[in-house]
Amino acid sequence: MRWILVVILLLLSSLNATPLALEVVGLHPNQIQLAWEPVEGAHYYDVYLDGKPMARVTTAFAVLGSNEQSLASHTEYQVIVAARKQGNIDLAAGQKKVITSGWEGRYRWENTTEEDNKGKCKSLEFTVVYSDGSYEVFAHYDAVYRIFPLVSDQMLGKEVSWEGEQEHQKAYRANAEVFNTTSHVPKSWSVTKMERDASRFSVEVKTRVGSLRFTTRSTYTFALSPKGEELLLFETKGDGLASWGLFSSPNPGEKGVFHCVFLEP
Repeated sequence: MRWILVVILLLLSSLNATPLALEVVGLHPNQIQLAWEPVEGAHYYDVYLDGKPMARVTTAFAVLGSNEQSLASHTEYQVIVAARKQGNIDLAAGQKKVITSGWEGRYRWENTTEEDNKGKCKSLEFTVVYSDGSYEVFAHYDAVYRIFPLVSDQMLGKEVSWEGEQEHQKAYRANAEVFNTTSHVPKSWSVTKMERDASRFSVEVKTRVGSLRFTTRSTYTFALSPKGEELLLFETKGDGLASWGLFSSPNPGEKGVFHCVFLEP
């Protein structure tokens, strides 16, 4: 692909026509929306991202990135658009460096039903913080607790007592208080897996209640709504006892996933 990039860059300086001016008309952490003036005689426009061909469009507009194929947040990309006639005959080209925005900020979910786990889940609020190239998620319960990452990488697989005053112990208890629909109190728990990618974080926790053990998996997924709103989608699923003892979103259309909407600063 490198030769394609070189050819297009040479095209920018060699064409008699004015280089194609690209305008960012929409910018999100996982998506770039571009527009430009139509080029007379162009049958299509080829769009490249960091030298990689991404799309061929017939209108003067392109969207790079989506919920399914997310761009990385806080990342600089070089975008190139080449206007061409049939047969890949170059007419004009333009390039632009674009830095995606981030997911950090406050998100809120509102319960629109009467089902609220005995009043414990009428609403949810999360704060997402970006620092040193990574994200942290904080939940606002009776206090503010860091819930992702719940523990350090060094603590993966280590059993943690239900009782205790360390920050991760208090965070786990506060989280359980909101989402546990049963009267069972865990004896201990351990984080067995944490995963991160461009727009999704997940944590797997094994919990011991008496002689029973079960696993829960919580995911925090960043996405755009059909209206372009930034969302934090929070979901917890479990096996065994947890499969029926966890509160999930009762809101119509959310299918058990808490759709937390970004709050304007």
